[in-house]
Amino acid sequence: MVTFESKLNQAHQELMQSGIWKTNYKPVPLTLIRRLGFEIKPPHYRQFLVNFFSYSVILSCLWGIIMWFLVGSETSLDLYTASLIIICAGLLCGFTMAIYYKLSARYHHLSNWKDFN
Repeated sequence: MVTFESKLNQAHQELMQSGIWKTNYKPVPLTLIRRLGFEIKPPHYRQFLVNFFSYSVILSCLWGIIMWFLVGSETSLDLYTASLIIICAGLLCGFTMAIYYKLSARYHHLSNWKDFN
């Protein structure tokens, strides 16, 4: 039986050999989440929708916090408008990241996750 760590090491080796930057296939947040015991595949091997939703949620939260501290208290935006801007920005960034990882995996002819053994 192949363990997750074995597959992860094979994936990292393939990503490194393909010339993809380490910060793209092994981002700090994913490394920290893995240290907590969660088994999360590198973004290049995840499905499009998984990347889209995960990056949308993360980036919406980050954008909301940044927007609140930088301009939120100084503008007259109501909660609905601010929330709409935050959600749209998160969805746009999540879509962009998901497209990037999907195209990058195709461009570099990466294996499927299930093919690692």
